[in-house]
Amino acid sequence: MLKRALFVFLLAVVAVPAAALDKSWVVTTDYSSFGRIREVAGVAPWTVSADLATIPGDAVARHHDGLVYVVGRGGANLVQVYDPANSFSLVREFSLGAGLNPQDIAFDTTGEAYVSCYDQAVLLRVDIAGETVLASYSTAAYADSDGLPETSWVRAVDDKLYVTCQKLDRNNWYAPSGPGQLLVFDMASESFDAPIDLVGGDPYTQIEIMDDGSGGVDLRVGCAGFYGLTDGGIETVDVSAGISLGYDATEAELGGDVTGFVTAGNALYVLIADANFITSLRRYDLVTSDVTVLATGTGYVHADVAFDGGTQLIVADRTTGASGLRVYDTVSNAELTTGVLPTGLPPFMIVLPEADSAAPVPPGFTHGGLSVGAPFPNPCNPRAEMVLKGNPGSEVGVSVFDLRGRRVFEDSVRLDAAGEAIWAFQGIDHRGRQLPAAVYRVVAQSGTGFAARSITLIK
Repeated sequence: MLKRALFVFLLAVVAVPAAALDKSWVVTTDYSSFGRIREVAGVAPWTVSADLATIPGDAVARHHDGLVYVVGRGGANLVQVYDPANSFSLVREFSLGAGLNPQDIAFDTTGEAYVSCYDQAVLLRVDIAGETVLASYSTAAYADSDGLPETSWVRAVDDKLYVTCQKLDRNNWYAPSGPGQLLVFDMASESFDAPIDLVGGDPYTQIEIMDDGSGGVDLRVGCAGFYGLTDGGIETVDVSAGISLGYDATEAELGGDVTGFVTAGNALYVLIADANFITSLRRYDLVTSDVTVLATGTGYVHADVAFDGGTQLIVADRTTGASGLRVYDTVSNAELTTGVLPTGLPPFMIVLPEADSAAPVPPGFTHGGLSVGAPFPNPCNPRAEMVLKGNPGSEVGVSVFDLRGRRVFEDSVRLDAAGEAIWAFQGIDHRGRQLPAAVYRVVAQSGTGFAARSITLIK
């Protein structure tokens, strides 16, 4: 069976080598009363501060424009704003209203905030400075039979807000009622665009932003599906086309339910819960599809994983009696910490500076000097040409994949003395039959590199 590894590899973020972040923050909680926030140094020995703030016991946090925003979930229904540059002082705290169970916060280009809600079918627009809810937008149209869409994580890209819509059946133990969606809210017009249907059910993880290699961005999200069944995976979404590109890695390949992930280079670092609810940190190679287990817990203990943009992974480990942070090297995949970094209360969420910002986005993937120019025309019906550039005289294999990851056509071309060649997409499969109208991925591979472009075939 042909692996999707090459196809998905071209969609991956390739991290630009960078120095480790100066600092991050960790949200801690034991869920009994209140949580806390601590600061974590970005380099060895990764010193962890004392508690900086007291927050709700079930909370998430984001860093934006120099401030840390805490969203109190469950019955807290509030927003707190802290200033790290001023001894982590509390800038403001206010209620969003009762019964909402707010989940996450993101900001438009003017700094106005949007908050998703889990227990009411609404998206809130919030004036942080005025400490008030300016508007409430109904998400009831995206609900399943229980009347709630279960919206959770949010990410802003330019004027668009993307919201995970889990569609869980509260009358059936919160089981997915079908595939999930990403809701698309136009913050400029204050209205919803058509939602993006996902392949998997229960989009459970945070949304990751990636460069699509052609000047735009893709999104990546992990779908847990039914807990205990390997029916989900991590998938990429083409936001310009408004479609899912299918799974990059399935739960069957990964070995359990996806509870969190980050992309670093040509690999996914994934938190997995197996059928016995034992969690582990696993590396999935997007080129070879190989899976490597880096750490296995004693129970459901791995709460979050973050990538610092350089070579470090930070993992939140809630092991009883040994809870704290661990740091791993993405080059060797070895643990850099010699023991857990204590965080007081067990860690729940790692907050990186500007992690909720759509910019900067890592550059598109071009490896080994091979590149594929933008198809012209695009959309096409059926022919389009694209320029391949690479090592002079090298042989380049060209494959066309549909959105389910199936190779529908393959060809080869030799680059000339100037290192260029023109390859034409003809809109046909390997048997010469006309392909249906759809978005396809053209993947080029030489002995030293990979490159890819998306192309839309219309009829």
